[in-house]
Amino acid sequence: MTAAEAKAQYSAIVLGATGNVGGHIVQLLIKNPLCRKVVVVTRRKTDAFADPKVAEVVVNMDRLEEEVAPHAQGVDVALAAFGVGKGSAKMPEEEVRKIEIAYPQAFCRAAKAGGARVCGVMTAAGADPEAGMKYAKIIGEKEKAVESVKFDFLGVYRPAVILGNSNTPGVLGYVMPLLHWAMPSKYHSIHKNDLARAMVAQSEQAFLALAQGNAPKEATVKILEFKEMEPFFVKGESDEV
Repeated sequence: MTAAEAKAQYSAIVLGATGNVGGHIVQLLIKNPLCRKVVVVTRRKTDAFADPKVAEVVVNMDRLEEEVAPHAQGVDVALAAFGVGKGSAKMPEEEVRKIEIAYPQAFCRAAKAGGARVCGVMTAAGADPEAGMKYAKIIGEKEKAVESVKFDFLGVYRPAVILGNSNTPGVLGYVMPLLHWAMPSKYHSIHKNDLARAMVAQSEQAFLALAQGNAPKEATVKILEFKEMEPFFVKGESDEV
């Protein structure tokens, strides 16, 4: 391996790896020759990723930042596909805020302290801290919380309905694309594999630009809705489980 190739390699840390999107993110990173190591942060031991690249770190979520910190040393890219999703309506707001805001922000802080310059965080379409709808407001506050960590590059990914997701009825995979013509593109449905691909590919692009010395003068935040994520989709990939 040349020095240039070694410089282009990166290590990643992932929060939400046992979820639908996060699980595919880890699989993409395992297959990716540019990714040399993946640190997976979980609440309980899973052994879901039997690969020498993967190091699984089990943490107490209420002590996430301090427990992740030692394992985040030397990471380059942090990816958080973590949240409550549609279960939020049945949970106390305090619990939703903890899962959607406090935990991802603690994860981002630990990753930044460990050396990560690039971060990708999954939020949701319609996120707005000024929104009247409670969930949209909380997700908007989540975005502000992770922005405050000040990575060199932060990608904020706002999916609408996520298809191929164990929480999403399969029939929506047929129905939603038929309705796309009638709705703004930011509310178009997206397959979990396409979302994972966009998060990995955009983060890798940003890392490579930084590694080549093309660092922006100040922290960059890029909001990616459906239209911005679509160029990263790979034909046929959304058909995979």
